[in-house]
Amino acid sequence: MTFPPPPGQYPPPEGFPPPPGQYPGMPQYPGGVDLQRKPSGGTAIAAGVLAAAGALFGILFAIRNFSTLDMLAHTKLAWVGWMQAIAYVIEVITLGPGAVLLFMRKTPGRWLVLTGSAVQIAQGIIALAAVWSSGIYSSRLSNAEMMGATAGGLFVVLIPAIATVILAALPITGRWLAWGNQPPSVQQPPAYGQQPPGFGQPPQW
Repeated sequence: MTFPPPPGQYPPPEGFPPPPGQYPGMPQYPGGVDLQRKPSGGTAIAAGVLAAAGALFGILFAIRNFSTLDMLAHTKLAWVGWMQAIAYVIEVITLGPGAVLLFMRKTPGRWLVLTGSAVQIAQGIIALAAVWSSGIYSSRLSNAEMMGATAGGLFVVLIPAIATVILAALPITGRWLAWGNQPPSVQQPPAYGQQPPGFGQPPQW
């Protein structure tokens, strides 16, 4: 004795539209997210604003570092000055264009912003490690206290870069960029009461 398949599992007759959610021409983002539902762009815009601010500060810090290289020429931290100056230049040429491309909903902007922010974080950690190992700072504080104070200060300085990385890396940022790259016909959901493609057409037997 056989039983009929449960409701909803019968294949649609030829010429009739497929069940809801299976209409042709409805692209989905990897992971099954429907691109016709416009995602929020708050995280991408916030990342772009922080990246633009980082590019402006990068210009100022690059000028300052290049102007102080002579003062560090005969110290143990001369290479740190060069490293930071070059890192700030990289940040300017990645964060600035990256922010513009993010605002334009271009995916390369996301990777430029992530690259510039990662460079900022990396150069700060390297510079801190160099200061700790050089021992050029004499202080009444113990080594542990000095390391804790400088690490805390570095974390505060790097908060904008860390926040930029988090915002740019969030999946919703990628969905917002992917949605913006779709054709206008896909971005605009069907009007209320509008029949899906193929609905109302006579079956082709």
